[in-house]
Amino acid sequence: MPADPITLFWLWQHAAASALILGRVAGLCWTAPALATPGLDWRIRVVLAVLLTGILAPLLAPTLVAPADALGLVRAGLAEVLIGAALGWSAALVIAGARLAGELVGAQAGLAPAALFDPEAGGELTPLGHLYGLIALATFLALEGPLRLVQTLAESYRVLPGGGPSLSDETARLAFGRVSEALELALRAAAPPALALALAGVALGLLGRTAPSLPLLALSLPLRTMLGLAFAIAGLVAVAALFSTAWMVLL
Repeated sequence: MPADPITLFWLWQHAAASALILGRVAGLCWTAPALATPGLDWRIRVVLAVLLTGILAPLLAPTLVAPADALGLVRAGLAEVLIGAALGWSAALVIAGARLAGELVGAQAGLAPAALFDPEAGGELTPLGHLYGLIALATFLALEGPLRLVQTLAESYRVLPGGGPSLSDETARLAFGRVSEALELALRAAAPPALALALAGVALGLLGRTAPSLPLLALSLPLRTMLGLAFAIAGLVAVAALFSTAWMVLL
């Protein structure tokens, strides 16, 4: 007995809508903070994406209009993966900005020779860059960032319905705006200790001119390192509050 065309169409719509939701969730799972780490096995991300899709599909699938053909579904699925990846990438920019702030302070403190390769960042980081990144990640987890990020993904269907967005000036401005916000965060977090270290360097230079007998040239690097670490530790509470505000604005 052949299947009813209406039943086949209903099954196709629900299966295609679930596939589109899975694409957006998978993109998020591959780029979100705490998940986009090289040490996390890809199978864990796949299982997590499937579980989240099972939770979100009953709520979101009835609101989606899936393409009627397989080729359209493939195109829409790729667009959904890009949307989910962009959401996770936007959140990851906060951690990237935090690491950049630590790198700026570390460079002023003379910690550049102590940089080590960080597989998560994909490059070399000074100890302060790694510390600032961990503080940003810990703040993200303390604010229930993963749950808020999933909620943001569910609410994104109000702005970007299933099938993917069209490339426009607004989309480009939004993408570059996230990058500028990450750079602003890095400068705001790094400015106080970096300026303090710059003033300390000027003071050491003036002291060396007034007292040439003091071996300040040999002691300048250890002093700058000690001052940099002291300033960074003293400002950890303010840095954590700044990262918390950035997460709240984003999520």
